[in-house]
Amino acid sequence: MKKLLVLLFLSICLVTVSAQESFEQTIEQLSHFYPAQEHSEQAGWIQKYIKTRLEKADIPYTEVPLNTLKDCHSFAKNISVVLPGTGEQNLVIAVPMAEHGSAANTALALELAEYFSRQEHTSQIQILFLGADFIGAKVSSEEFKEGKYTLFYLNFQGIPDKIILQTGNRDYITPYWMVSSCNSGLRKTGLDFNLKPEQNILYNIGMIPEPSPLDIYLDAGVTALMMYGSKGEKAQSASIWADSFCRFVEDFEKQGLTHRENEDQNYFIMQLGDAYIILTEFHIMIFFLVVTGFILFYIILHTRQTKNYVHIFLKNFFIVFWTTMMIFIFFQISTWLSELFLKVTRLDNQWQTIIPELISFKVLITLVFLVLLLPTYSQFKQHNLGNFYSGSAVITALLDMVIFMALDFAFAAYFTWSLLCIFIFAVVRRRHIKFLCMMLSGLFFIRTIHGILFYPAMNLCHGLIFSSMWTNLYLAVFVLPFFFMGIRIFYVIPLEVQLKHKVSKVLGYAAMIILTILAFRFIYLYRPFNETNRQLVNAVEFYDLDENRGTLTLESDYRLGTMLVKNGDEEISVFSKDKRVIYDIQKPQEEVSVWAATSRFLERKTIEFHVAAKGKPDQLYITLKAPSKDEKILVLDSTYPYQIQNDTVSFFIGKNQPMPFELKVTTHKNSAFEAKIDICYSTMPFDFIFSGDNKYCKPSLILTKKLSFHEEK
Repeated sequence: MKKLLVLLFLSICLVTVSAQESFEQTIEQLSHFYPAQEHSEQAGWIQKYIKTRLEKADIPYTEVPLNTLKDCHSFAKNISVVLPGTGEQNLVIAVPMAEHGSAANTALALELAEYFSRQEHTSQIQILFLGADFIGAKVSSEEFKEGKYTLFYLNFQGIPDKIILQTGNRDYITPYWMVSSCNSGLRKTGLDFNLKPEQNILYNIGMIPEPSPLDIYLDAGVTALMMYGSKGEKAQSASIWADSFCRFVEDFEKQGLTHRENEDQNYFIMQLGDAYIILTEFHIMIFFLVVTGFILFYIILHTRQTKNYVHIFLKNFFIVFWTTMMIFIFFQISTWLSELFLKVTRLDNQWQTIIPELISFKVLITLVFLVLLLPTYSQFKQHNLGNFYSGSAVITALLDMVIFMALDFAFAAYFTWSLLCIFIFAVVRRRHIKFLCMMLSGLFFIRTIHGILFYPAMNLCHGLIFSSMWTNLYLAVFVLPFFFMGIRIFYVIPLEVQLKHKVSKVLGYAAMIILTILAFRFIYLYRPFNETNRQLVNAVEFYDLDENRGTLTLESDYRLGTMLVKNGDEEISVFSKDKRVIYDIQKPQEEVSVWAATSRFLERKTIEFHVAAKGKPDQLYITLKAPSKDEKILVLDSTYPYQIQNDTVSFFIGKNQPMPFELKVTTHKNSAFEAKIDICYSTMPFDFIFSGDNKYCKPSLILTKKLSFHEEK
């Protein structure tokens, strides 16, 4: 009855769709359909809504099936709206309808379609509603390979306070001209946005490997950029925001979509308050040449002083080596202490929730050791030692530049700025200017590290927290110039040396005591989960249809504690200090039928697989495996695309497949293999009730069946 009422309500929504309804009304109408999965019933209603809205606005559209690729398959369809322009440029607005889609996303795409259908525009504008995030993007990218396309991928989850721009992936960066045009256009229309200055560097060094649909377009050679953002906290008019966004796209399109053979992907984004300054590769090279030229010119004018610096550096090189090794050891100790801390708190699999705390913990431990190390440098008192530390800072800064720019050119702007500040630090005499230069030298590094921690770039954060010996050595080399500047500042402070050493020891021991107290407080009083941040428990129910036995596995990244699970007619009470428990379960209540029929003709064997399962399985996996690794399975034909890897054949079957399901496979009559069928649910087809304090459950059910097919005699 409840389902009937929902369907009746949705039908009324579709009947009452108006081409002129407001943006807020569209969001309200569409919000009843979300969240939606690919090719689900909700996704079907969304498509009907879009088509009804387009038809009433007299906007032509086409539907593109997503079953045309050889390496993937979906039962869904893309909806494409093409609005011809007066020129040859192509601007595409792509939005997901399901999976990562949202009511605001779809409503904004409809608003753009109607906005540009009422006026002339230079570019051909295509509004693309993707029926499946990755497959829908892949099908459309095949078309875009034939020409020059500029694409916006919109992935909003609500009306955001700030629009966040994704400008690349680990292989390609969105060209400078598009990012620059977005920067000026968004500011002109008054839309708040965030370019995330650190992201291009992270993409360049491969530290954001997580895939996104934007990757598909960038890999296909399309000039593309993704805009995303969650529902904002500020109360703002949705219609005004949508109108501003439409004006931004119009302004962007009028600027002219330029494409060049060598599009600049090595640009540097600098944030000053709410403004962004984007330096091209040319600007960075000019800055680099000016700074290095200035330093060389100074060296030529002060050759004697330069020789003195080099002589002192070489004479006391063992201090540099000893300092590097000590910093390396301190970083290594901080890594071991961080790992020990996570094991004691049992947060070793929950480190992602406390990334800023862990990084701060490691930095503070290293700083404590470095402060306690300062008095030992009084043992190295030699002639003109101050010049040695200043010269060492400059030389090690040059070494940093060579090492890190060799890793990636994206670091050029950072290290060039740092080298300039450190060089000025070395040549000026006033301690106030020295202190200012030391602060400015690490300015962009601190800003970038802050952005990385709150981005967050999980791969890089993992590398910094659980750093290997090589990573710690890189870190030691990186901080060398800053540490030498710190020693130089330490010795120019107008106090007696003995008093300085006493102060440094007191500060070091005090910091160590505070760190110890905070660590113990964290260990014994920290509660990682509460009502707003609940613990995820994965409930994986597996049932073998051949052996009539099943298991329920409950697992989490933290100890499970107390919870209650009602699985059909069974009730399971859990109290465990472990992170994973397994229980035997009864047969599922729902009927499942899996069988195959075999027919033969000449040298061929055709097998028809039939699967009938109640409820709504999300995914069906069918694989064929040969008896041994040396044997191959010869597949002559199939109703679904497939992939052969060594002795295994995997079929690409889309999500939310129709039930009953059929797959027809033709093989050579001598092919022998075992077929495995896995039926997967994310919504249980029977009653599944979970309860636990500050916990939530993500259930899944896997039913598996095996069928054997032997060689024909």
